[in-house]
Amino acid sequence: MIGMNLQDIEAFVAVADTGSVSRAAARLNLTQPATSRRIQNFEAAVGEGLLFNRLVKPAALTAVGEHVLEHCRRVLAAVAELQACTTGAANPQGELKIGIAHGLGEMVLTAPLDALRKDFPRVKLQISSNWSAGLIDEVRSGAIDCAIGLLTEDHAIPAGLRRMPLGAEQIVVVSASRAPTRPDGSPWRLRDLADEAWFLNPAGCGCRTALVRSYDRQQLPMRIAAEIFGEDLQLALLSKDGGLSLVPRRLFEQSHRREGRHIVSVVDFNVPAMVTLIRGAVPSRFDPAIDRLAGELAEKLKLSHNYA
Repeated sequence: MIGMNLQDIEAFVAVADTGSVSRAAARLNLTQPATSRRIQNFEAAVGEGLLFNRLVKPAALTAVGEHVLEHCRRVLAAVAELQACTTGAANPQGELKIGIAHGLGEMVLTAPLDALRKDFPRVKLQISSNWSAGLIDEVRSGAIDCAIGLLTEDHAIPAGLRRMPLGAEQIVVVSASRAPTRPDGSPWRLRDLADEAWFLNPAGCGCRTALVRSYDRQQLPMRIAAEIFGEDLQLALLSKDGGLSLVPRRLFEQSHRREGRHIVSVVDFNVPAMVTLIRGAVPSRFDPAIDRLAGELAEKLKLSHNYA
C-alpha cells in the first residue's frame, strides 16, 4: 500500500461531501486538476476502483468508500483536536465566511458579530446572505465556513454537515383587513382565506414553500399579489382592502409597520421553524469563533419573548 498524506485525505472527504471534484476544488481553494491528482493519489493508496462507482453519473461512493470516509473523518477530527491544543488554534487567524439567511440579518449583524470581532480580532469576517437551502449547499461545497439558517421540516442536512439548533422561530399570518379570529372567536382556516392575495418573499423561501404546500394539500387556489424581499415592505402593502403576509413574529413585533395590522389565527397552517447554525462535521481552526457566535445568538434568542 502506498503511503497516504493528510492533503489527499482532505481532498477525498471534500469530494465525498460536495459530490464533485469542481466543488471540492472550490472548498479546498485548489485548481480542479490539483484536486483530481490528490484523489488519484488517495485511490492509489487505498486501492484503485474501491472507493467510487464510476458507472453512475455523478460517481457515487461504494460501500467500501463509505466505510473509508468515516475513518477519514475521524482522522481529520483527530488532527483538528490536536491543533486545538495549540495557542494559535485558540486564537485563530484568517477569513471566516459566514452565511446568513434572509430575514435573520438584523439578529446576527448586531451584538453577536460585535462580540465575535472583539474576542477574535485576528479573524476577518466575510458575510453573505441567501435562502437557507442555498446556505446549506454553500457550507457543503466549502464556499462558506458556517451559516445561520431558518430551517423547516423540508430542509435536509446532508452527510458531512451538522446542525446546532439555537432557538425556535414562530411564523405568523398578518392582515390589516381580517380580524384575528372569526366572529364566533374560533380561528380561521385556509379555506376562509382563499379569496385573499398574499404578499410573499420570492421563491426559495422555506416558509413560503410550506404555505404553498398547505394550499396544494387542500386543493385551494392561491393568489400572490406580489413577490417582494423584506417583511417590512410586505407589511406596508397590506391594507384594509385585503392582503396577507407571512412574517416571523419576532420581526412583526419589532416592525414600525405593525400599527393597524394584526396576527391572524389560522388553525390548519403551522410552520415549525428553527434558527440553526450549520457547519461542517469535521472540526476547523475557526471552531472557537463559530462556537462563540452560536452562544451569542442562542442567548439573544432566549431574551426574546417569542422563543420557547
